Amino acid sequence: MNRLEWVCPACAHRNHENANTWCYGSPIRTCAKCGEEHLERRWREPAVEGFDPRTVNAGFYSKGLLVFIAFAVLAGAYTWYTIHFKGYYSMKMAMVCGLGVLGVVLCLVMIVGIKTGIVAKRQAPFMEQSIQRLRDPAYVRKLKAYGYRIPKEYDVPEEP
Repeated sequence: MNRLEWVCPACAHRNHENANTWCYGSPIRTCAKCGEEHLERRWREPAVEGFDPRTVNAGFYSKGLLVFIAFAVLAGAYTWYTIHFKGYYSMKMAMVCGLGVLGVVLCLVMIVGIKTGIVAKRQAPFMEQSIQRLRDPAYVRKLKAYGYRIPKEYDVPEEP
């Protein structure tokens, strides 16, 4: 869970709320102090905008994997060189090597999660909640008023 802060444009009150990692939920926020609604673009409505591309694209993490492997190999090679030929090592380079290995492990975890469907299974409840919100015509009208393009299956006609 993340803790997000946003400032109400009407009364400048600092609002704090818990959010899931990718901020999936209604982008319409209500100020705890004055009750005014406004749009907070950090939040994503999955049924309208889709999920964050980083959570469904294993290629993104494949590129990161290559970068972290390069960091780990280069820093490891430099550390090995300084130990064997100069008799010392740089703690900074050893830490860069360790961070490279950590990055490799984290990228592999995300790639496996995406490929096996674990990530999709974790995202399913957010999509269901989004679909439930979009079944409310008043909510859909508010989103349209804020400039959202609503998919045809959820679109409602404008009120007269």
